[in-house]
Amino acid sequence: MNLEQMKYIVEVAKESSITKAADKLHLSPSAISQSITQLEKEFGVTIFTRSRQGTIPTTDGKFIVSKAYEILKKMQELHEELADKQHAKKHVLKVGCAPALMYIVYDAFLLFHEQFPETNVMIREIDQDHILEEMKNGHIDIGLSPFTDYEVSNLQHEKGMDYERLYTGHVCICAGKKSSLYYKDFITPDELSDEKLVIYNSKGGITFNDKYVKNEQILFSSNNIEVMRSAILDGHAFSFVFNFTFKNNADVKNGNLAIIPFKQPDLIYQDFWTLYPLTKGLSAEAKEFKEKVKFLLDQ
Repeated sequence: MNLEQMKYIVEVAKESSITKAADKLHLSPSAISQSITQLEKEFGVTIFTRSRQGTIPTTDGKFIVSKAYEILKKMQELHEELADKQHAKKHVLKVGCAPALMYIVYDAFLLFHEQFPETNVMIREIDQDHILEEMKNGHIDIGLSPFTDYEVSNLQHEKGMDYERLYTGHVCICAGKKSSLYYKDFITPDELSDEKLVIYNSKGGITFNDKYVKNEQILFSSNNIEVMRSAILDGHAFSFVFNFTFKNNADVKNGNLAIIPFKQPDLIYQDFWTLYPLTKGLSAEAKEFKEKVKFLLDQ
C-alpha cells in the first residue's frame, strides 16, 4: 500500500463513486479501479462494494479507509512542520548595537525569543563608527546606536538609511564600593582628576574623555565589558556609562556597583536611534525587537 493508493480509497469513500473520485483526482476510473483491486489482493479483503447507493466501504474497508486517513493526516502534518522549519530558517534578524546597549539588547532578546522562538536572532556589538558601514553592506538589518541630531540628519540622503529616536540617556559614572566615588550623589570633572579610568576602546569613548574630563590616568582601554566591570568592582578604576547601561545588572541591584550622574556642570544627554535601510524598511520582526528594547529602556 502506497500513499497514492491511500488517496484513491479515501476519495472514493468520500464521493461514494469511483467516477467522481477519478474526476477530482484527474485520473481515469479504470486506473483507480485497478489500484483498488491490487490493494484488495494485497490485503486479501474486499474494500468496496458496488450497489445502487454507490461504491461503499465494507466493514474491512471502513477500517482500512480510517487508517488511510490517519496516515495521510500525519503526512500532511509532517509536510507542514517541515515547511515551517524551512520558513523559520529564512526568518533571520541581524541586530547591531552600540556597547552601551548590549545588556539591554540581550534582555530584549530574551523577551523577543519567548514570543517569536522561530526567528533566528543574531546580535553584534558594533562601535558607533562602524554601524553604518555594517548596515550598508547588509550585515545587519537594524542598528541601535547613539548619534547627534546633525549626524542622523544626513543619513537619508548620504547613506540611504532612515532613523527613529529610540531613547535619550544621560552620562553617568560607574564606581564600585571600594571607590571613593561610590557614595556621591553626582560627580563633576574635577572630582575625577586623580581617579583611574577604564574606557571602552572606541573613538566615541576616547573623544568623550578628551572633551569633558581630559583624564590621562587610563588604567586600560578594552572592548571586553566584563573585564572593565571587574576593574570597577575591585575599586581600581571608574568608567563612563549611560544611566541605563547596567540597569538590570545584579551588581547594581545588590549595591556592589553605583551608577552616579555626571555633571559638567549639568547632565550630558545623548540620543540613541533605531537605524534601518530606506530600501528595506523595518521588518515585522525588527519592529517587534525594537519595541522590546524601547520597553526595557523606558521602564
